This record gives sequence, structure tokens and C-alpha cells, in this order.
Amino acid sequence: MKKVTAPYKYPRVIDFVSELPKTISGKIRRVDIRNKDNSKA
Repeated sequence: MKKVTAPYKYPRVIDFVSELPKTISGKIRRVDIRNKDNSKA
């Protein structure tokens, strides 16, 4: 993947989680993911 894409386009870190936060309708709650990421820093 790194050979074909520009360096700014691929992720530097990948975090694996057991479960993604979802809304009642089943969509992924991206805000919660961003907040969790910011709280680690």
C-alpha cells in the first residue's frame, strides 16, 4: 500500500478495538471515536 499511495494518505497508527460506538439506528458514532482519541493524547 505504501508504494502506491502518497505518505500523507496512509495512516500512521492503527488502533484495534473490540467494538465501535453506535447510535440507536446502528450508525457509527464518529464523534465518540474522535473524543476517545483526543483523550488519549
